[in-house]
Amino acid sequence: MGIAKDSIESLKLKAKISDFILTSTTGKIRGNKGMAICPFHGEKTASMSFTDEENLFHCFGCKEGGDIFKYVQLINNIEFQESVEMVADKYSFNLKYTDSQFESNQKSLIQTMKVISDYFKNNIQETISVKPEKYLSSRKIDSSSIGKFNLGFAELDEKIFYDFCTKNSITKQNLKSLGLLSEKENLLFRERILFPITNFRTEVVAFGGRALNDFGPKYLNSAESQIYKKNRTLYFTAGFLKSVKDLDEIIVVEGYFDVLAFNLLGYSNVASPSGTALTQLQLEQLAKYTSNVTLCFDNDEAGVNATIRMLELKNNISKDLNLTSIVLPNHYKDIGEYYEDGKNDVRSLLNGKVDLIDFSIDTIIRKQDTVDKRKIFTEFKKLISTLSPLDQDYAFDKLSVKINTPKDVLIKELRHKKNTKTSDKFTSALKDKNKHIESFKDIFLASLIKNNFQTVLDFQDLFDSSEDMYDTVMKLQSPKSSNLLDGYKNISFTEEQLSEAISRLYIHFFEIKINLLILQLEESNNTDIFAEIENLKKKIENYQNTL
Repeated sequence: MGIAKDSIESLKLKAKISDFILTSTTGKIRGNKGMAICPFHGEKTASMSFTDEENLFHCFGCKEGGDIFKYVQLINNIEFQESVEMVADKYSFNLKYTDSQFESNQKSLIQTMKVISDYFKNNIQETISVKPEKYLSSRKIDSSSIGKFNLGFAELDEKIFYDFCTKNSITKQNLKSLGLLSEKENLLFRERILFPITNFRTEVVAFGGRALNDFGPKYLNSAESQIYKKNRTLYFTAGFLKSVKDLDEIIVVEGYFDVLAFNLLGYSNVASPSGTALTQLQLEQLAKYTSNVTLCFDNDEAGVNATIRMLELKNNISKDLNLTSIVLPNHYKDIGEYYEDGKNDVRSLLNGKVDLIDFSIDTIIRKQDTVDKRKIFTEFKKLISTLSPLDQDYAFDKLSVKINTPKDVLIKELRHKKNTKTSDKFTSALKDKNKHIESFKDIFLASLIKNNFQTVLDFQDLFDSSEDMYDTVMKLQSPKSSNLLDGYKNISFTEEQLSEAISRLYIHFFEIKINLLILQLEESNNTDIFAEIENLKKKIENYQNTL
């Protein structure tokens, strides 16, 4: 059940953002405007501006910003609806709720999933098979921990499960809607230990299954459904959010047993992308709760490479992150093995964690297995091609010390090699990115021409964000443009390609406009720009969800 939009807007008129900012950080207000020390990044001087008139805030340091609900959401590590309800409670405001068909379907799916989850939980205790408990015992997970982490078991005989579903009026269509059946409508989980994957409200939305036989992949996740999106959902235990708030840190691991190992070692602030590569959307989700992310991937080549790739992913995240990595002792493949071997000094592992740039440079030097500075620098150039200017400067400082070469010599070497194949490769990648945007433009313009420009008014937002696009469309509509039109008429595309092109163009030009608005904001301190920036951010998010 959601909250009615008009009810949210009415609440915003009654509430004051200063009531929440001045009770959670140090600040001053004069009239309707104020400045405060930003609670979302470390600072000693106030850099966060806020206004009661529009109930908006913006930090000139970390660039975090939004409305009163966004502030309450971030400061309390809660979901949007909870933040609205928290603000309403403060002012004794009665919210109006909606119950759309979509939300009603979601609620029904969540309820059905709970029934199934409870069945699997009971099953691990009551099954006549000793396989699940025997295997878990070998991983140092006892019966108490099985219950604590709500682990389940899907038996080999699927008839038993289907009989249970029949008794509880759960149809095959229900199971398919929940992502528990394959495309051929076969049951996904048979003779598997099940890990419940939850949303941030601790509602079960999917399962991860570890096979106890040689049939199929060792690990298997639920199929995507209305309540489960693989690229944005993570696996964690019930104490996750509280632990993250208390420790102001998230530890990201690879698999399910890694999460449990950390929990059993006393750390619940751990999440896993369920055995697959961490995605940008998953990292964005985690960034809502803290800026401090520590990686503890597998201690093998694949795990090390995945750790280094996080530097590239970091650049695509809207929030600045402090990325570090735990360095496990060489003879342990992962934190699971560390725990199973009876080791428990996690504090010393955390104290020894290193900045991700340091980790990456150390890996480059170790992999080269040579003191040849030229070979090391060749790999180093690939690494810094994805870094921000400040991170590049930090990387040069570190490499300078590690290979005993003056920083200015390293920088000169980089400039000297600007025309090398490595540099050309990086430049080519940037050109390829621009080519994609140009391709999206061509598809979009071809669609306008195909419809005789009848749909131009539908894209006013896009033209407002890009004078270049507007000028191009105006030129194509002029009587002298017949030669230009012919080139676009030969472009073929599907409806799906057109839809993606439009979304990509909106995202591209809105991001450019946001950067320009932020520059204006820093120069003029005009709080009216807040609303425009936040409106564009919401639009970007909407278009990203269509991809």
